[in-house]
Amino acid sequence: MSKFFLFLIALFLGLSSAYSQSDKVLLTELTILGNKKTKDWVIQRELNVEVGDSIDIQQLDRLFNNNRLQVLSTGLFNNVTFNLRNYKASSSTATIEIIVEENWYLFPVPIFELADRNFTVWWEEQGRSFSRVNYGFRIGHYNFTGNRDPLKLKIHYGYTRKYELEYAYPYLAWDNKLGIAGSIFYAENREIAYKTEGNKSLFRKLDDERKLLSRFRVGPQLKYRPSLNSYHSLRIEYHHNQIDEYVATELNPDYFLDGKTDLRFAYLEYDYNYDKRLYSNYPQGGYLIFGNLKKEGLGIFNDYNNLSLTLGFEKHHSISNIILSTRNKGKVNLDRSIVAFANNTGIGWGRDIVSGYELYVMDGTDYVISMNDVKWRLYDNNLNTVKWMPKQFRKMNMTLFFRVNLDAAYVNERTYIATNGLSNKWIYGGGPAVDIILFNNFLFSFEYSFNDIGEQGLFFHNSFAF
Repeated sequence: MSKFFLFLIALFLGLSSAYSQSDKVLLTELTILGNKKTKDWVIQRELNVEVGDSIDIQQLDRLFNNNRLQVLSTGLFNNVTFNLRNYKASSSTATIEIIVEENWYLFPVPIFELADRNFTVWWEEQGRSFSRVNYGFRIGHYNFTGNRDPLKLKIHYGYTRKYELEYAYPYLAWDNKLGIAGSIFYAENREIAYKTEGNKSLFRKLDDERKLLSRFRVGPQLKYRPSLNSYHSLRIEYHHNQIDEYVATELNPDYFLDGKTDLRFAYLEYDYNYDKRLYSNYPQGGYLIFGNLKKEGLGIFNDYNNLSLTLGFEKHHSISNIILSTRNKGKVNLDRSIVAFANNTGIGWGRDIVSGYELYVMDGTDYVISMNDVKWRLYDNNLNTVKWMPKQFRKMNMTLFFRVNLDAAYVNERTYIATNGLSNKWIYGGGPAVDIILFNNFLFSFEYSFNDIGEQGLFFHNSFAF
């Protein structure tokens, strides 16, 4: 009897082992098709699977989808498809085929852009004035040598005269983990935002020829990516900013502090990102942890000295076509000296905007902001355009989301508080929105937002992934 039970146990273990093995497949080859410009290792660098891995069949769809979104996050491709090929049941082996459709990388396009912080400020506060428009041209190649190395040249006139050159090469050494970048920038303005009152920027212009502000910066950057999700960068720059004497004496002596018209400083900046988001251009899962330590003023010049720390995290949770997201960020000046008006930016710039407060800026040395939303994916499909378009534009991916926001922020302002009532208090805003993503890179958002001071309105935002 005991031998019979031993036989049954052995048979059960054998069947279990066979069943377990059948649930796994060994990857023996990985092929990439369709990348005429992009090097294979650029795509391979984004994958969390490689030859020799044993893949769980039950997790195959999830693995393919996550890697597809990771490759699309580079902004280099219109579409990416993963296929399992050459499956052999006898040996439980297979190959993976990746088919990519490359994007259009060279953009020699004219510039016609707004000089204000966002579209709503230009539309509501500046009377839709075309004198506040920049025009010129931009030449950008976002995959210059096929190594995901963007080269950008920008020259524009109008409201701001700007000249900018930037290049980054991410795969220099150490098994494609070390990269370099560098930029040079010069801009000048005939009109200047010289002060903030009522949490809105005040502008002044004397005439069409008198330059009130000029800015110059130049510097290199080292980038280090030791693993798929970890990013380090170290940047050193030299800045030289100047204002007209009229600004320092008549408009705001604290623009550079103490009536100065000239500000020179070098700064050292360290950035860290641990990015586990699915499709970072418009996250649909995963999380991000980020930090920034910046030392402005390295003892070379005595014009400016500051040390700041920024920390934050994002979390995105997907349930079918619903995505729950939160983004939280805080910044503090570790050096508690008085900061010049020109260097005292807080909430209202870049991505750090509370819904419903697009028309306002909250200057300050320290702040926290929490941006939260629920998104519903309503539509996601590849659409055919027209045959006479370049090949890269004949098929357009279009994704449509409905979103509801709830944001909050607090800005600590120790110096310029007399007429800025939104500082040193919590502010709240939110409302419904519609997001449209085209070609996996271009985002257009239409938001109808409410804030806690009783205002509401329709706001428009746009961005692109390059």
